Amino acid sequence: MHDPPDAPGTWPGLLVEWRQRADGWHGRVAYTVTGTHGPVLVEAWLPAGQLQQG
Repeated sequence: MHDPPDAPGTWPGLLVEWRQRADGWHGRVAYTVTGTHGPVLVEAWLPAGQLQQG
């Protein structure tokens, strides 16, 4: 995925669910980022344009 909230860049993640909204498709993804005390698991809905199969 590309540029999730509060974590610019490209990150690996797990697509959990798809949902169609008025503005297009969104995916619920789980991914980890580096926090002050180590890795942190994050879950977020992102527009399909920010997701890429790897």
